[in-house]
Amino acid sequence: MRILHVSPMYYPALGGAELHLKELSEGLVSRGHEVTVVTANVSDHANLWPGKHGNLVEREVINGVKVIRFSPNGGVLGSAVQGWQRIRGGYRSSILLFGKDRMELITGNPMLVQLIPYLIRTRVDIVASMNWYWPPAYQVHLARKVKRFTLVGIPLFHTARPWCNRAIYNRMLAKCDAVVVNTSYEADFVQERAATRVEVAGVGIDPKSFDRRNGGEVRARYRLGSLPVVGFVGRQDAKKGVAKLVEAMKTVWKWNHEVRLFLAGSRSHHQDEVEATLKRLTEVELQRIVRIDEFAEKDKGSIYDAFDVFVLPSTEESFGIAYLEAWLCNKPVIGARIGSTQCVIDEGIDGLLADPNDPEDIGRAVIELLADKKKRERMGESGYAKTIAHFTWDKVTDRIEKLYLELCQLNPK
Repeated sequence: MRILHVSPMYYPALGGAELHLKELSEGLVSRGHEVTVVTANVSDHANLWPGKHGNLVEREVINGVKVIRFSPNGGVLGSAVQGWQRIRGGYRSSILLFGKDRMELITGNPMLVQLIPYLIRTRVDIVASMNWYWPPAYQVHLARKVKRFTLVGIPLFHTARPWCNRAIYNRMLAKCDAVVVNTSYEADFVQERAATRVEVAGVGIDPKSFDRRNGGEVRARYRLGSLPVVGFVGRQDAKKGVAKLVEAMKTVWKWNHEVRLFLAGSRSHHQDEVEATLKRLTEVELQRIVRIDEFAEKDKGSIYDAFDVFVLPSTEESFGIAYLEAWLCNKPVIGARIGSTQCVIDEGIDGLLADPNDPEDIGRAVIELLADKKKRERMGESGYAKTIAHFTWDKVTDRIEKLYLELCQLNPK
């Protein structure tokens, strides 16, 4: 098959969606398919919003995947769109003509309007657009109004977020030949909005990347010894549940003041609530927290291995690959009691769920697991077995490849 994947960013830019697409694209190439990724020339998430050029190579091949990077400001066509908005009455007339939702996707960054003529002149078997929060998915939709091609949507809906309810998505979903989702909850969300084929593919992980881990070394480095450790790995953002987790530790420390909290991951520009929560702690409480920012990817397994319990009470997840990472290290997990996460964590079997807005409930779940070593071991083993059985990248690629091949048979060129 000749496959074209469209994404706002791609490797070496890093993030959950970027890893997802990289593993999927390289997995399909390894099976003999021709895969091209069209993306914005942006180096990281911080530069995605302003559409700042990343000065990356415009065309290259990465592990067999052809990568084409367009200017994130839309080039000549983008300049014309922006120029119209600056004309007196231009923005207002555009809103009246297109509506607010569509205008956000037409004028927002990255503005890959160059994608439209590219898709019109390119012959491929499958076009898949990933990560619909950003404008490129809408530009794919516009191209399909001009040229018929087999279209797969991979929206990555974070269903609790307001952006997922843009009215234009109903039309975009209806025009897809199939929509790939991460959970059955997301599948229901899609089918409520459009009568289209939906496939639950989930996300994956590479077990080999966690083989060489050494939690003891991490514990020694941060002087944790044999103390109980509650861990978080991810963007240190209030939406990821970090502020509520810090508040929950007050409940945990009343039960056992020796428990340590380990926060690992980049500090978000949306972290005011997190910083304010930390400032309300006493000096003694602050000394019970280990906080690190960026860390080497090779150290990730060792960081998880140092935890007794992994906690991600996030309302941001369309799936939550961090749960898989914790399970590969045989750790029990605690997640938010929201629709998507309830499809990932089997409560009482491989983890627990808590109200993401209630620090006491999060603290209760932490105490329940820290107080019972056998329960932690049993849940960690169950999570590991589930991950290996269903959520390796090979298993995810199997499901996507099968879908693509079926669509090619239904829509032969």
